[in-house]
Amino acid sequence: MCIDERGQATDAQWKFEAAQKIHTIVCGEYGMPPETLIFDALTFPITTGQADLANAAVETIEAIRLIKSRLPGVLTILGVSNLSFGIDPYAREILNSVFLFHAVKAGLDLAIINPAHARPYAGIPDVTREFAEAAIFNSSQSALTDFIEHVDAIIKSGGADTGPGKTSPGVVEPDGTDERIRYRILERRKDGVEDLVDSAIAERTAHGTRRHDAAVDVLNGVLLPAMKQVGDEFGAGKRILPYVLQSAEVMKKSVARMETYLERIEGVTKGTVVLATVYGDVHDIGKSLVQTILANNGYTVHDLGKQVPVTEIVEAAVRHGADVIGLSALLVNTSRQMPLVVRELHRRGLDIPVLIGGAAINRPFGARVNFVDDAKSTRYAGGVFYCKDAFEGLDWVEALTQSGDRDAVIARVQTEAAAVA
Repeated sequence: MCIDERGQATDAQWKFEAAQKIHTIVCGEYGMPPETLIFDALTFPITTGQADLANAAVETIEAIRLIKSRLPGVLTILGVSNLSFGIDPYAREILNSVFLFHAVKAGLDLAIINPAHARPYAGIPDVTREFAEAAIFNSSQSALTDFIEHVDAIIKSGGADTGPGKTSPGVVEPDGTDERIRYRILERRKDGVEDLVDSAIAERTAHGTRRHDAAVDVLNGVLLPAMKQVGDEFGAGKRILPYVLQSAEVMKKSVARMETYLERIEGVTKGTVVLATVYGDVHDIGKSLVQTILANNGYTVHDLGKQVPVTEIVEAAVRHGADVIGLSALLVNTSRQMPLVVRELHRRGLDIPVLIGGAAINRPFGARVNFVDDAKSTRYAGGVFYCKDAFEGLDWVEALTQSGDRDAVIARVQTEAAAVA
């Protein structure tokens, strides 16, 4: 915790100085790596009416930014709900959720929070967010009072949903089958989604579209864009992980129903792909979407599941004669398994192209993974291809297996990697 001989640090500079003292002792004197340090920048309630705490949220957010920028490698944590002590539970949910969003933007790594008492930032109406942000950033003397009065008005009007499976205030289920499916994915509601998929496909077949083509249209036009929005909002810090996983469960039910309408021709394949979520990672929604898209585009896909060790991935790729390997990771820590897979492939003299994707990684990371040594002097012969989404994954698989010039595709990505890494 950011505490020193003066007590609990209350302003950003003091919090940083307290963290720096601990860092000097732990890393400087004892030689421990900075990754072993998790600093609590301390959250004090802004809801008490005390003038000396009115800027508490601002100071905490700035302290996180200072700690992360000046003490590279360390982690940060907060007890988020301390911020809103003493006010209405619904108001606390809003204030905590908006505060969490800004703390994550500043560099927060870990949050102590009850996910049942938080809401997706993107799902909070703009005007309510503005009131909450004014209170958090203490933009005026009446900011906190204005926020509480605004929330009270919502509660009195019946617009606050605080029960199980709650949706965001002001969100009304839309008309239209496609929009209702999208709504259920975004709002994490499983109820009735399979029937809606049936209806969406039936609406398309009523106009002469084949069942298979109608199902593919629902996948590409409704399901995938909705889940992409969820992923984008998670990447931007607007949606917390438990909500992403709940949306993923709705997506899985939708895709499972959609797949019952698809036609597959046995024995005909455009290529073989082995997919895996890397060791230590239990999240597979992105990988599942890739599996669905590839299978529906004529590829044989072997999905190894979640938490798959390096050697198991490599051996499965050899056993199945994989044309491409796809690796998924949601978390920063687990994404470090990806270069281990590539280096093991290199060690065995293999040149199977590797696709990587997930919320924790980006294109520069993909460029670095192309190299199998720390000096970045040796490239992996098969190439490593970063995929920002499932559709880019399909594009790369098509280029590697159908273009007739696999080597040129690999050479291109390696050249690009050398320029970025």
